[in-house]
Amino acid sequence: MQLGGKTLVTPAELAREQTAAASHLTFTMTLACPLRCAHCIVGAGPEKGYTTMPLAIAERYAAQMGELYDHGIRMISFTGGEPLLARPQLRVMSDAAAAAGMTCGVVTAAHWASSPDRARAVVEDFPGLSVWDLSLDVYHQPYFPYAYVRTAYEAARACNRFAIVRFAYHDPPTAEDEEAVAFLEGFAAPEDVRTQRIRAVGRAEDLATPLAARDSTFLKPCMTKGLVVRYDGTTAPCCINLVEERRHPFQFGDARTRPLTELHAEYLRHPLLQMIRVLGFGEVAAWLKQAGLDSVLPAEMPEDVCDLCPHLMTNSQAAALMVERCSDPETRLKIAILARHVLDEPRMLEHAVDELAPVMRDLPGFAAAADLARQPVTAEET
Repeated sequence: MQLGGKTLVTPAELAREQTAAASHLTFTMTLACPLRCAHCIVGAGPEKGYTTMPLAIAERYAAQMGELYDHGIRMISFTGGEPLLARPQLRVMSDAAAAAGMTCGVVTAAHWASSPDRARAVVEDFPGLSVWDLSLDVYHQPYFPYAYVRTAYEAARACNRFAIVRFAYHDPPTAEDEEAVAFLEGFAAPEDVRTQRIRAVGRAEDLATPLAARDSTFLKPCMTKGLVVRYDGTTAPCCINLVEERRHPFQFGDARTRPLTELHAEYLRHPLLQMIRVLGFGEVAAWLKQAGLDSVLPAEMPEDVCDLCPHLMTNSQAAALMVERCSDPETRLKIAILARHVLDEPRMLEHAVDELAPVMRDLPGFAAAADLARQPVTAEET
């Protein structure tokens, strides 16, 4: 296993990653966690029990799983904090989602896997969870030994579940990271391992961020895996750097009172979000420079687009400008056409054509856009 290296992907693999947001929804169940790790991007800890999603809200979400399936959602993920501290909520939602035909996965630190029997009992207690995503990194070790993760991994596999070990590392990797890798390679199949860099977010905000050799980061697209519904009904556009951030333009109302399908539909037709998913941040950078907002751009370019994004999106002046430019009817229609072609997502184009027809019907190219909106997405495209 090589840490910190570059991974080359095929166009098909890139397309698969880019299009995940249309069929994937994540719920953050709580910020409570028996651990209080120094690298946690959401600042979870034992004192955060007050954030746990109420059971009544979980039941309300569970009642909408059939509608979400009809809407196109095929994967539901549960995160935290530690989602297994909200067991009744996790059970009712995962059971309902699985019954509706969706695959369900949970991200857990495996603090509960103190013995093989106990680990297996926990896995068996959640028949709706078919994917167990187990976190392992050097920051967990002061709370319990790495062996807990191995025990959880073996229990999930023994129960015919898909087990993933997700390893978070420093960039560059430390000696402690390498020791953790050696342990991990001793029990996990290579295809069951995912690696991710520890990010300078949350409690780890003071960590150094890897820098790019040139401004190529602007060309990289947003690779969000989908909408996140938080424990309090608010939403996040991704599960990475903006997952607990509230200062961004991607707001879709209160999930506790609005239908989840409506929130997700708005998410997939947000002009700014769709633009950075298909084009990256190059156009955004040009807009900011034209408006004399060069100072908003980072003095040192981060290598990872997920580190660039919050730098721009949490700046209220920059965010307002980006939203305004993307909301221009002609720009919005162009973005919708790109989303249809690049992401195979027709909803934004369908909505834009219906809404803009009264004012843009005579615009050159509008008729072709309307024809494209009426065409079904083919099996070859998906």
